[in-house]
Amino acid sequence: MSTPRTQSLLRESAGTPNSRRHEYFDRWDLVAVLTLTVVAFVIRFFSPILPNIFLPDNSGPIVTNCVSSTPVDPQGDKGTICGLAYPFNRGYGNPLSPPNGQVFDEIYFPVDAYDDVKGIEKCTNSMPADFQPGHCQFNYFDPEPPLAKEIIGAGMWTYGWYRAHFQGASGDYIDLGFNTFGWRIAACIFGTLCIPMMYLLARRLWPTRLFAIAAATLACFDGMFFIQSRIGMIDIFPIFLILAAYFLFLVHIQSQSFNSSMVSLLALGIVLAVGIAAKWIVLAAWVSIVFFLVLRIVLRSLDFEFGPAGWPFLSWRRGGGQTIASVPWPTYLAVALIALAIIPVGVYIVSWYPFFARGQFHSLANMWTYQLQALNYHRTLTATHPYGSPAWSWPLLSRPVLYYAEYSGLGTDAFTGQQLIARMSNLGNPWIWWTSLPCVLSLPYFVIKHRSFPAAVILLGFITQYLPWFPITRVLFMYHMFGGLIFMVLALAYVLVYLAQTLPRPRPQLVVAAHLTIAVFFFGYFYPVWTGVPISYAAYVEGPGTPWWGPKLLLMNCRTLPPAQAQIFCWN
Repeated sequence: MSTPRTQSLLRESAGTPNSRRHEYFDRWDLVAVLTLTVVAFVIRFFSPILPNIFLPDNSGPIVTNCVSSTPVDPQGDKGTICGLAYPFNRGYGNPLSPPNGQVFDEIYFPVDAYDDVKGIEKCTNSMPADFQPGHCQFNYFDPEPPLAKEIIGAGMWTYGWYRAHFQGASGDYIDLGFNTFGWRIAACIFGTLCIPMMYLLARRLWPTRLFAIAAATLACFDGMFFIQSRIGMIDIFPIFLILAAYFLFLVHIQSQSFNSSMVSLLALGIVLAVGIAAKWIVLAAWVSIVFFLVLRIVLRSLDFEFGPAGWPFLSWRRGGGQTIASVPWPTYLAVALIALAIIPVGVYIVSWYPFFARGQFHSLANMWTYQLQALNYHRTLTATHPYGSPAWSWPLLSRPVLYYAEYSGLGTDAFTGQQLIARMSNLGNPWIWWTSLPCVLSLPYFVIKHRSFPAAVILLGFITQYLPWFPITRVLFMYHMFGGLIFMVLALAYVLVYLAQTLPRPRPQLVVAAHLTIAVFFFGYFYPVWTGVPISYAAYVEGPGTPWWGPKLLLMNCRTLPPAQAQIFCWN
């Protein structure tokens, strides 16, 4: 027989209205958000941060955020490099490849962002009247929407402006910012902001501070959240916007007045619009949110309690007489159409401005043709990749993508005498990923048994971000799991806090604290894998001289396979 405390917890986790209004943010939340944000920014911006206890002579400062004897430019010159400028990949061959120290897909997205800016400057007045792709040297084809690349370009341009005004550099801003720091700073900012956004989302989803702290901490110390916040790829931007969209969706359905409901609905539409223009995966969030909006209207008309108290959906019931007639549904539906249809279409078109400005597009018909080409690219691509992996394997961390590797010229390990190597892969935090899987599988229980609205949001969010990848036949990578990772983290935090508050323990918070502590420990253990810190080969792979804190590559079912066949359960 459940206790009153357990019944109250179940009502709260189900989103069932009770006698008091929830406070979604107070001074303690502010303290938690600021603390987590500062921690997230420091480890993202300044890493690698290392204690000098690993130096045999204990020389230098106690803590350093620099690593010496690593390649500092494409020519392989040695030096000290820090923060977002690290690692700066060494180029090979003639001409050098990669030419500017890019990591993985940094060879594409920052270059596209650079071409957008330079194309507007150089090609606007030189293009012919008829549409002839290829006339402008800065024209390009990329199957991804442009807005995330434009955000990267804004970071590059801003850093170039900073160099020109504060460091005495001369030249075009975009040229001065076309470097590792320039094309990574925007990702760092948005990746840092994912942490407070996760906190705010969780706090709204289930008004329990411990749930919000757990979710934000797990996101802060996950490897994929961390590494995608430090490189010039586009994936972190839609993730932030998905978090913001779900937060605004909750603000909307919890609104207590018509005006606040309309303002939050418009804000929701703008965020979804920007997200879709950044990457198409945000369409899954759009579908989920629209589904919940329609579902709540239907359930309310059937007198079915589901979800938090708010207006207008919870202010009326079937058979309520004049209450239904007093709701301005035509106004609401008109605003919903503007927010969820017209604004997204408009923002998506405007995001292609660089293509129109440099003359690659002359009409909306050109833009539409480009969209069909992009869709056809995703549908028909037959290229293979040695780090590709099937969608079913992603939650298991079966095949992380190697972003960066350097095996020579880094010196020898002071303790073992072995050659130092540096690697960087998008491995998620195994403790977080693997413990989240049973939590995701348990969500239907909470939805059906306890009518849990938070569990329903998390479950549908996970399904819509993950399952659409299965029919896709083109080569896929583990970072495509990033959208689903949001809801894996939320599911883990949800079940942790639920268990902590229902198990008969004198201090239930210790359950959550213990799990988070282990997550932070795993983050430290795999820190070299995410930052490219040079360590000995034996620290990566089991062998002679392997230290007690190694190896980092735990799954080694690696075979000699052609790129067309995915390596499964291989971290090498």
